Amino acid sequence: NSRIDVLQQRAPGEKVSPDELTDEVNGIPNDARLKHIKIPVDVSISALTVGDFNGDGLNDLAYLALPDRLIIRYQTKTGEWSDRKRIRLADLQPTQWTIAAGDLNFDQKTDLIVLGTNHTYVLHQDQNGELKTPRSILNTSPKLGLAAIADLNGDGRNDFTYATRDGKDQMLCARLQKPDGDLGPEIRFELSNPRSITLAEIDDKPGSEILTIDSQTGRMRIQQLENSSTQNGDLSKRLTMYGFGEEGSGRNRGFDLGDINGDGITDVVVSDPETAQMLVYLQAKERGLDLGQTYPGLLGVEQLRTQDLNGDGRAEVFVLSEREKIIGVSSFENQRLSFPKILPIKGEPVAFEMADLDGNQSAELIYISKVESNQFKLQALKRNQDGSWSDYQFPSDPPNLEAPKSLVKLDANGDGIFELMAFYGLSRSPKMVTLTPKQTPQLITPSGGINLDEIKPESIFIGGPKRDWILTAQNNFARRLVLNSDNQWQVLDQFNAPESKARVVGAVNINLDGEPGDEIVLIDLGVQKLRILRKEANVYRPWKDVEIGEFPFLSAHVADLNGDQLPDLVLFGRGQFGVLYSGQTPPTLKDVGSFESRIPQAYFTDSVAGDLNGDGQPDVIILDLRTHHVEILHFEENEGLKHALNFKVFEEKTFSRSNQSGVDPREAVIADLTGDGRKDLILLCHDRVLLYPQDKGGSQKDVGPQAASGK
Repeated sequence: NSRIDVLQQRAPGEKVSPDELTDEVNGIPNDARLKHIKIPVDVSISALTVGDFNGDGLNDLAYLALPDRLIIRYQTKTGEWSDRKRIRLADLQPTQWTIAAGDLNFDQKTDLIVLGTNHTYVLHQDQNGELKTPRSILNTSPKLGLAAIADLNGDGRNDFTYATRDGKDQMLCARLQKPDGDLGPEIRFELSNPRSITLAEIDDKPGSEILTIDSQTGRMRIQQLENSSTQNGDLSKRLTMYGFGEEGSGRNRGFDLGDINGDGITDVVVSDPETAQMLVYLQAKERGLDLGQTYPGLLGVEQLRTQDLNGDGRAEVFVLSEREKIIGVSSFENQRLSFPKILPIKGEPVAFEMADLDGNQSAELIYISKVESNQFKLQALKRNQDGSWSDYQFPSDPPNLEAPKSLVKLDANGDGIFELMAFYGLSRSPKMVTLTPKQTPQLITPSGGINLDEIKPESIFIGGPKRDWILTAQNNFARRLVLNSDNQWQVLDQFNAPESKARVVGAVNINLDGEPGDEIVLIDLGVQKLRILRKEANVYRPWKDVEIGEFPFLSAHVADLNGDQLPDLVLFGRGQFGVLYSGQTPPTLKDVGSFESRIPQAYFTDSVAGDLNGDGQPDVIILDLRTHHVEILHFEENEGLKHALNFKVFEEKTFSRSNQSGVDPREAVIADLTGDGRKDLILLCHDRVLLYPQDKGGSQKDVGPQAASGK
């Protein structure tokens, strides 16, 4: 009807005006307690929320209008809604529940948060009652919904929750508010495919509870956030997630880790080749990684490396763009990543790596470029003392490595001297050359042994402080390899995932238990788990599993990303990267109550909580769409959820024994709509808003529902 319907409580003594009365035959008059106000709109509204967005003490409306508008309608003291503000937000989703209101930076002002396709937008309200410029958080998925704001961990600060799609499953996620007022990384909980998610205060203790209806059993569950632990051997049940926003170009992104701002802790750098941007995730002491900032860069960057060449403690970021046919270098200066400076390479570069070629303990840039038609050459650049760059001269012409997709340095034979491996893709064995300082690289010709031509480049992990751990993954196993004196790849150990569904795509050596010796982590996409093996009696045995869902894996890395001096596991994927922290677990959910209804054929789809009997304790209301019941539950800490009463909202004619569910009553709210200080129950059913006032109790007869028009 191109409008927003507001049912407003009348002031004491206010009468119903004649024009509010209906003259329709069989018309149902509106309840006299509420005035029907119609606010015209000229857009299609996808989501709506209510809050005081200018600090004047009056509730305002905020709604999303496709394709890219956030509109705030301010309520004036005269009750008008003519003042409005429009804010452009790109790539909004055409779904409900993608906007929420609440204090998101602990300043006692109501803020707004909006779930877009690639970004989550946070709009803080300043002390003057103005909404600030939107701050964006890079999403981990384009399918986020069910936005809600509440204090989950009981620290007095509001947190942000939402649901995401992990393949076919819907999962609950949270971003906890940090002491500095910013939201943290995405935490995913073991809560799959709930029919509904409600945040409410149930037990009168700090922190809201999470109310869900299980999709398999139909049971109501109440859960609380349980604080994290920091002990050796403790591991999270899921990864902590960071997003890139746009997912489409994820496979070709460059990814590396290093201390780029010189604070002594590791940061993350990611390229976005399609938008010519660089994403930087800075780590702060005792706070971990931030949520990422974007900086302009070269178009088509698919390879990058971090390396401190000038000795200032800040790693430079080297990038290669095949589209722009250049290699550039950026540095973190003036609190930002600079635009890449072009290096004086020769030809059109296709791959590069950083390695010490002259033995001076400082790396040179070694690269392969196309110098003539279909001719490729291995070349290098060195950085001079004055900061300029010049060609590095090999004693003689290096071997031809053709046109690889990537170059990686490693210590293949454990002699302390790096080799350079060139990867070409599946069904073609990589080539390898020596990198002996002050000598010309020499081609290493394999003479039998294990063949690497069926190993994907992303399934080869180079680890250890000396880069002498070479792990390859394929099918249902991983192997640790070494190049022997006959230039043959020899298997030092093999790690199996003995399960028919296993599909191991990567393997990592990392110390996760704080004890001497590394564990082996198998990245198994077949069963969607990290299989962690620990050495016992010189044999690696299964130790723990970590759920990763349908993670779009591309590569694995190891770095300390929370400043505790312990290595953490980093999984790089399309649209996101995830971190498994060693010795630290993020908050998890614990059950505090559950309930299974005895109403025959009931199909519960939503819940709401509030005090409906005036005893000072919240009750839980669940809505049944199949038999159209409302069931009220009472919660006690020692006894959990107990049935209090239920009633049927309406009867429906049926001529079959179908178990199909309907759609009503589809929503519920608990609020005082009668002005008596007692909470009432409001249902949205068909084209009506049904009000169930709470009476004074005692012997007074039950008051039936009152109807008010509204859609």
